[in-house]
Amino acid sequence: MKINLSRKVKAGIIVGAMALSVLGAYSAFTATTQTNVNTFNIVAGEDGQEAGEVTEPGWDEEKAKDLQPGETVPKNPKVVSSVDYESWVFMTVEIPTFHATLNNVEGVYDTVVPNFNADAKWTLIKSEKSSTAGTNSKYTYGYNEKVAGRGETSFLFTQFTVPDFTKTEAISDSIDVTGKMIQTEGNATLAEAAAALGLK
Repeated sequence: MKINLSRKVKAGIIVGAMALSVLGAYSAFTATTQTNVNTFNIVAGEDGQEAGEVTEPGWDEEKAKDLQPGETVPKNPKVVSSVDYESWVFMTVEIPTFHATLNNVEGVYDTVVPNFNADAKWTLIKSEKSSTAGTNSKYTYGYNEKVAGRGETSFLFTQFTVPDFTKTEAISDSIDVTGKMIQTEGNATLAEAAAALGLK
């Protein structure tokens, strides 16, 4: 009986030694290396979201009542971004038209003329002059500089003037200014951005 017991003990030791050698080999294969941490983030955004606001700090609606030929009124639209990513910015100005006489020529004219060339940072992208009274002429401009997240543009214009008409119809209408924005990522130039938005 003692002999059998000692054999069992010896066998147990051998098995234990074998187990240790296997574990030692396995640990060599699972040695770890340095971990490189490459942190990234993605800005929040959604196609079609309201990404900014057109503001006009100089606009006073009371000053635009009962305008006469030759009169000038302050109006200074710009776009303020409300997103975290860099953008290209565009503004479209819609101006109503009517029948009038200017420089002894009767025709269809824009009711007012903004001073679009007040800031060289804006480029005319598309001009759609209406030849039908009662419909709007549309002028689309693009901002030449990339606008930073939460940044803003300069003013597209600072005032508009009623041309020196010698004869006009009475009209009560509005000048509509709308903005469009698109991320600069994937749109390297203002022209590419305009094409992506279908503005050209």
